[in-house]
Amino acid sequence: MGDRPLTPLLAAACLLAASVRGEVPRDDARAGWRDLSILNANEAYRAFSTAADANPADRDARLGEAVSLLNVEPQTDDSIARASGLFESLRSGEKGDEAAVGAAYYLARIAQLHAGAPDRNAVVRDFRDLIARHPLSPYAQLAAPKLAILLLYDDVPAAEWQRRAREVEDLIPTLSTPAARRDTRLVLAGALIRLRGDHARAYPLITQCLAENLVIRPSHLNSLLLQAAESARVLGRNGEAAAYYRKFLSEFPSDTKTDEIRRRLGLLVRRPRQ
Repeated sequence: MGDRPLTPLLAAACLLAASVRGEVPRDDARAGWRDLSILNANEAYRAFSTAADANPADRDARLGEAVSLLNVEPQTDDSIARASGLFESLRSGEKGDEAAVGAAYYLARIAQLHAGAPDRNAVVRDFRDLIARHPLSPYAQLAAPKLAILLLYDDVPAAEWQRRAREVEDLIPTLSTPAARRDTRLVLAGALIRLRGDHARAYPLITQCLAENLVIRPSHLNSLLLQAAESARVLGRNGEAAAYYRKFLSEFPSDTKTDEIRRRLGLLVRRPRQ
């Protein structure tokens, strides 16, 4: 195993830290979540360990201790093993509480990213089980797009791939947060285009995210506007393609791709409508 921090695993901790404001005693688990929210994993680990030692029944502190262990520097096989042990204890300790659900999520991620020989099917099973048992949990929302990636980016027969794509399609409306629906929708759209060349199914998934203003990060918006324009062009929806090209030029006037986008836009404008 390498020493790259498990930054995807930090996302849930950052969500939990959002409500922490002001000074918090160092033996309070909230101090650890605050440290994790600013990517200070080593300080977070110390805060969580202090809180957990002061109150061994504090499962939130023990969860934070395990999460921070995945991100401390330097990351080692021993820190991953210690985190796994804490997660296992939390998962089996009190079935169904948020710490147990979080532990199940992180154990699946460790199995996916850190096992010497990852068992892809076992990770898929664990994510499916987490989402089915705890559909409203923040951890289910984090698991959904990761499950979609595992299902779609796999070497399976065409019929099985289409069955998996339908599974992901059916999962999207059951998710409880806009971010989870967006991320899972875009995983599916990307796989449809890259692996099947299916712009017809991918295009509405992309445009829904854009219409609902769910894509905030500029780098993501940049690529998604171009993908929407290209898919519309492939589908012969030239007016919509032109609109997305113009939106790109408006949002990113200094981008290095603007000359090429203007050229493509000019060709669309001159081309008879289909």
